[in-house]
Amino acid sequence: MLLGLETFSYYLAFSFGKMDIFTFIRKAKKLGLDGVQINMEGDGLGHLGGDTTEHLHKVRTLCDELGLFIDLDGCGTDPESLYHYLDICKALKVDRLRTYSSFGGAVNEELDKAIKDFKTVAPAFANEGVRIAYENHEYETSNDILRVIDHVNNPIVGTHIDTGNSMMMWEDPLVAVRNMAPRAVSTHFKDHLVIELDGTPMIVGVPLGQGSIDLYDCYRLLAEYTDLDRINIEVCYGYMAPFRVTPDQGEGAKLGDGAFKVNRAPFAADIVAPHLLAPVKGRFQSFAWQEIADRASPNELEDLLARQDAAVKTSVQFVRQLRSRYEQSVGPE
Repeated sequence: MLLGLETFSYYLAFSFGKMDIFTFIRKAKKLGLDGVQINMEGDGLGHLGGDTTEHLHKVRTLCDELGLFIDLDGCGTDPESLYHYLDICKALKVDRLRTYSSFGGAVNEELDKAIKDFKTVAPAFANEGVRIAYENHEYETSNDILRVIDHVNNPIVGTHIDTGNSMMMWEDPLVAVRNMAPRAVSTHFKDHLVIELDGTPMIVGVPLGQGSIDLYDCYRLLAEYTDLDRINIEVCYGYMAPFRVTPDQGEGAKLGDGAFKVNRAPFAADIVAPHLLAPVKGRFQSFAWQEIADRASPNELEDLLARQDAAVKTSVQFVRQLRSRYEQSVGPE
């Protein structure tokens, strides 16, 4: 299984202007990885940084020179955006595009819209040989994702398996991965912890191997129940999100059990980013880098960026060891 790295793993470095797509690509190569997954969310196509012919040619050329594959991450399902992403896929010679629906709105309406939108764009994507990977993105369960794919009923549209996101819907990560595995197109391989802040459970991103998700079994399921040839590591150090529904509205997981074990402070700063443990403007933030930039000293920012870099290195090493452990367990083919 090849290993790639999602640009979100360095979102703080991108946000503070300390990294661009070219330094990220070189970093991935230096880490000994096989590819990159480029997040295009946000202004200027996010971490990609633009879509001019010259810019995309430079990105593709650098990856070719370094022997790295490219996957792309977009967002939304409206056909106009998807056709734009398809043009970028063609320019970068990319064969899979991750996207998702919900930003916290009327989820069922967004799922229904996704069905309609994917049916509209599927012929164009099929013509170019680019598959759409539909993600469980914090507000959707694995069954929600599968319902959309079943209704689209086109092999060009499959699942994007995020190993952590279904936790926000009280769905056990292993259940979500197993459900979506047969239709898998791409992945975000990540780790989470559940912590309590002021008595409220929150899900926090941590370096892989430092959380409560059974990543070995996640890897095993991906290796044995999908036809994937690559896994993309997504390090969410410095990120925190609430559960998106109440336990009685969720998928049956219970606080305190398995991956939902509650971890209480104090936390080591290299596991849970220090800024997540202090409220900003009276409340805890899911994304806090804007406030960090306003209130942190240059030394504090540099320390946080160094911790993010260390989290990525730790995560890559962990997944590489996990892969070796699995390969040794199954023996030669």
